[in-house]
Amino acid sequence: MPDIESHQPIDYQLADRGLQEKGFIVTEAAAGDLEVVGTCPACLGTTASPWTYGLAGGKGVFKRQEKAKPRGPRTVYCECGYMHPNRPDTAWDLGCGAYWQVELPS
Repeated sequence: MPDIESHQPIDYQLADRGLQEKGFIVTEAAAGDLEVVGTCPACLGTTASPWTYGLAGGKGVFKRQEKAKPRGPRTVYCECGYMHPNRPDTAWDLGCGAYWQVELPS
């Protein structure tokens, strides 16, 4: 849950906030997947988004291939966990509706 002092109770609105070059940390999570953590540029709530990619495996009995790491910018959504005003019942995200792009490390 984000720091209540910084979070802004803005109305829910789908809004593209573009490429965010600062303010986010991309770390390796369980099973080699990624997690993007930072502050939502719209509501200022702390947000953490897992980024699952690829399937591990390969041909043969004992052969195992590593997942290819994703590159380039990826879209993440606000997951601040607050019930923002005017949030539609059909909303699937857990935030204010903002989304943006974060550059993954190469």
